[in-house]
Amino acid sequence: MKRVFGWAREHLLAACYLAALALWCLWALGSAGLDAASRAGRPAGEDIPLSSLGCQDIALTEEGLWVTTGADPQFHLEAGQPVRSVFFATDAPAAGFEGYWAGAGEDFSLRRRVFAQQVEGGVLLVFPERAQTIRIDPAAGAGVVLGEGEDAFLTVDGPLALWRYFVPRAEQALALAALPAAAAVLADLALFWKGRLLKKRG
Repeated sequence: MKRVFGWAREHLLAACYLAALALWCLWALGSAGLDAASRAGRPAGEDIPLSSLGCQDIALTEEGLWVTTGADPQFHLEAGQPVRSVFFATDAPAAGFEGYWAGAGEDFSLRRRVFAQQVEGGVLLVFPERAQTIRIDPAAGAGVVLGEGEDAFLTVDGPLALWRYFVPRAEQALALAALPAAAAVLADLALFWKGRLLKKRG
């Protein structure tokens, strides 16, 4: 153990980054474990018809197409249980999809936004925390076809690959890049002043 602490003291920057990486891995594995526990006894994935969702600037046409009709199209999902992921079976590009989540009584904000990922058969939104109140912005304007048929649906909490829990959001990636370096600087200063105090007392 002394060797470990000695190495960490001599390589503060590397030690701080390794500690941050270890904490991130523990957090990701913990999130995966909690999700697995919350789904115990329930089938993976629940299909929710688009017709049951609250929507804005989106309509089902006479031809049976779900189409955006305004500048700010939105779907609102009030799930019966906290949701981690939403899969939307669509031919629309993922570049136009954004997801927002909020707690009870909270408003949606850019701080709680995720971008969709293009996957086979549609787009996938993965939220960094489970939430019951979700907003999906499927496009940036009118005229985008999102789905076909009155029975079109989205799937919540479908099977999620373990590696997706380890993908940080932009602000999380920034924190992982910057905070260990800042911690190393502070630790170095603390060790410096500790050494000076010990010298004075000696």
